[in-house]
Amino acid sequence: MAGADSMENNNSSTALAWLEEVRGHLSEGHVVEFSPKGHSMWPTLRPDCDTVSLEATGEYRLNDLVLALCDEPRGVFLHRIIRVRPDEVLLAGDSNLCQTERCRHENIVGKITAIRRNGRDVSASFTNRILTLLQNLPPLPRRMFVRTVRLYLKYHHQ
Repeated sequence: MAGADSMENNNSSTALAWLEEVRGHLSEGHVVEFSPKGHSMWPTLRPDCDTVSLEATGEYRLNDLVLALCDEPRGVFLHRIIRVRPDEVLLAGDSNLCQTERCRHENIVGKITAIRRNGRDVSASFTNRILTLLQNLPPLPRRMFVRTVRLYLKYHHQ
C-alpha cells in the first residue's frame, strides 16, 4: 500500500481516500503495511528503506507512532504522540523542531506496531529506543539533535 508520513499535500483527496481505505482494512481486523514517505520522522522512520505495520487499537500512549487525521493543521500525519489531553492529542514528527499537529482521539486511525528496515525488524532495537528518549529531551538539546539529523540528511541523502 502507498505510504504516508506527513504526506505531500496531505489534505488532498488522494491522501484522504488512502486514509479511508486504511481505516476500512483496520476495521476488518487486518494489519496494514506500507512504506512511509517524507523525512519528518527521520531517523526513526526512513523513507525508501522502511516498512511499517499499522494496527487499530483503542489504546494510545505518549511516544506511540500513530496515523491520524489532524485538525490543526488539517491533514494526514504519521507522527509521534507528544502530549495526550482529555479532548485532543498532540503529534510531532521526530525531526520537526516547532510544528505540532492536533487531533481528536477518535481521528487516530492506528498505531505502528512494527518497523522493518531492509527486511529486519528494528521496532525494539536499541537505536529506536534511544531515538524515542531523545524526543523527550528539553528543547535546547533536542534542537541540537534535530539540527544534526538535518545536516546528515542534507549531505547524505541528496
